[in-house]
Amino acid sequence: MKLLTNLWTARLLVIVGFLAGWNSIGATIGHVGSEAFLLVPEAPLAQTHSWHHFFRELGGDFGAMAAILLILFAAPRYRTPVTWWVMLILMLGFYAPFWAGVPFMPELGAPNLSAEVNHLSMAIPPLLGAFLARRHFFAAERAAAPAAAVPDTAE
Repeated sequence: MKLLTNLWTARLLVIVGFLAGWNSIGATIGHVGSEAFLLVPEAPLAQTHSWHHFFRELGGDFGAMAAILLILFAAPRYRTPVTWWVMLILMLGFYAPFWAGVPFMPELGAPNLSAEVNHLSMAIPPLLGAFLARRHFFAAERAAAPAAAVPDTAE
């Protein structure tokens, strides 16, 4: 049980998920410059604009990963409920696009089973890590709860 309550377990799960994502990030990098990922020739001014979106995705991915790691490895005084929620929102923003459009447009999903397995291996460990880490971010709030429940009559 101690393994599940250790912050290092949560940190390692997040790192494992990020490392599992290198295949997917590598595929995104591979799209840049590929003629297969150009917009239609009828839009000559925007023909390579799709590459801009790949760069933007990479920037967002690396930014989210850096912020999540910063939150997880920050000093204990920065572990607050707010920073935990920020981390969870960053993760949801990072992973939700894998599946958000699928119920409405199946073509927005992973192109094959291998990619779907890669997406799951990227998302499940960090999300599990975030929920295992939650207790470390809400510990001060739990400790303060009994004192907060007592009415302040000193005024």
